[in-house]
Amino acid sequence: MDTPWLQASSKRTQRVREDDTGQVVVLDTMDGSNDVSLNVETGAVTVGQEADYLIVSSPQVGRSEGGGKANFRCWLRVNGTNLPDSNVLMNLATEDVKDVIVGQVLVHLGAGDVIEVVMASDNASAGVGIEAIHPTPNEPLVPAIIFSLEAR
Repeated sequence: MDTPWLQASSKRTQRVREDDTGQVVVLDTMDGSNDVSLNVETGAVTVGQEADYLIVSSPQVGRSEGGGKANFRCWLRVNGTNLPDSNVLMNLATEDVKDVIVGQVLVHLGAGDVIEVVMASDNASAGVGIEAIHPTPNEPLVPAIIFSLEAR
């Protein structure tokens, strides 16, 4: 049996549109996979086999405008339900803050289970979100998020 895995990312900047409600992050690029599918329109990841999965979600967090302090949060949902203890938080006290935060979980999933990455902020008017960064023509893109999943 081949090990199920997936690596996906997003090439586009995505801003939190509403305060504290949580919106799904769109993973729009399939970097590679085996027996795991990605809907690049919605960002939904579907596993093909029951197994224990290590999931790592690494958003590149930043903000675009003023509007005061803001907290950015990012967590996972499985089949539409928030996954306990999967939330990570970054405080953006100034406009020029950019950083990667890493969330990781080990979770048992069944065949057909759907995973989504969700982001939220307590101050969406601050332009908080995930950012794709184009450093120079000679360097690869810094994706707005890198998402990796592998059966263990």
